[in-house]
Amino acid sequence: MTTNHEDRSSPGATNGAEPDEVPMESAQSYMDQGNQAIEEGEYDVAVEAFSEAARMAPQDAHAHYNLALALQYQGENESAASSYLRAIQADAQLIEAYVNLGNLYSEMGLYEKALETFQQVLEIQNTNPDLYVNLGDAYRNLGFNEDAIQAYRQALILDPSHTMAAEMVSVGRTRIAEEWERILEAERHIDSSPGDVTRYPGAVAAYVNARRYQDALSVANQMLALAPENPRCYATLAEVYEAMDDPAQAADTWRKVVAMEPGDMEAWEHLGTWYTAQGRTQDALQAYARAVDLDPHNTGARFSLAEAYEDSERYDEAIAIYQSIIDETRPGIRMLEAEEDIVADAYAGLASAYNAAGRHDDAMKTANQLLERFPDDPVGLYELATAYDAKGQYEEAINTYTQALEGDPLNADVMNDLADTYLQVGQIENAIETARNAVAIDPTLDLAWQTLAQALRQAGRVDEAREAEQRARQLEEQA
Repeated sequence: MTTNHEDRSSPGATNGAEPDEVPMESAQSYMDQGNQAIEEGEYDVAVEAFSEAARMAPQDAHAHYNLALALQYQGENESAASSYLRAIQADAQLIEAYVNLGNLYSEMGLYEKALETFQQVLEIQNTNPDLYVNLGDAYRNLGFNEDAIQAYRQALILDPSHTMAAEMVSVGRTRIAEEWERILEAERHIDSSPGDVTRYPGAVAAYVNARRYQDALSVANQMLALAPENPRCYATLAEVYEAMDDPAQAADTWRKVVAMEPGDMEAWEHLGTWYTAQGRTQDALQAYARAVDLDPHNTGARFSLAEAYEDSERYDEAIAIYQSIIDETRPGIRMLEAEEDIVADAYAGLASAYNAAGRHDDAMKTANQLLERFPDDPVGLYELATAYDAKGQYEEAINTYTQALEGDPLNADVMNDLADTYLQVGQIENAIETARNAVAIDPTLDLAWQTLAQALRQAGRVDEAREAEQRARQLEEQA
């Protein structure tokens, strides 16, 4: 990561004051302490110092940047990512923050976010070959090998002696050759008996793995032409649309599968998934209900049905299903990790449904049961905080939202709810800071922009409030 520790500090606002009313040296002294602590390897001290600097000067990009570095040294990657985002929010030209954030996303396995981050930084600075190598790495991690090669090639255009770029072009070429070998093998398998539809799915899968979706569609349609009454052919086509993340086509194709084979539980479950992706809640509910009718013991289908009931505001039915999943297990029974996850999700779903139904005492009880079995579970903490919030127990809500964010610091929804609660109790500066965190994490979250606007208005910062309100309106119109 880029580790130059900036010691510049721009004043920020506290207690509704304008930014230039905070003495620079106050934040700067903490920046100096943090830099010294970093040099001495005392990262806990550095985090505390840079946190205080960022609090005093919330619009100082370098305070957030240095805090992110210190957090990253400690291995607190999600919190570091959040601070890099705040640095970028404060200074959209801070190249180092983009680079570190993109690399951090890659370390966390968030390759799409890494790709997006490197694309953003290249809009600012497109003459640095290292940035194109970073972009190539992001493409490569996502399996887009040809795009990766193009990025590495651009790095070589800028710097023909760039050893890493040259090596990665070679790696990319090798990967593409391996993909083509798998494709050719699958195609040869078809060629040996082209009338056998069972030979086609292998080629479809090979093309999908190589991100060659149009070729995959072509082979899947050849398969359908051979056996237009075979539901498995439609299922293969549907899987291509799923890989392409095309909800409408995926749902339409799975609908054909269940029409031809109404006893296929998995097809109904797939159909429900893609109806949900389109916001077709009632259709999803019917599809999941059919899947559960076909296999009443399928926990995944039951859980999806419960979520659909909750989305439809049929809370009693959702509660009954979540509770039945929980009742099938007991504390102390040894479970596989996947089974533990579904039980934790069932507790969280149950608490969520209770909160949505206004049964906040039951939500608190359920959230606490979840936290007894799965301590520090961020979703359990969030549902508990939501119940506290709804009951007007704001201090407990604030503390619990904060705990939830310690385990899931990149959750903009939780961040916004915390900001809103700060607003409720009149902690305006905390509300502004937290709402800014929320919109830094997810700039498309209109509710967070609304919360920020309300907090800024209460702080008397009318111009900034108008900007936030305008952004919220734009997002609402786009939705």
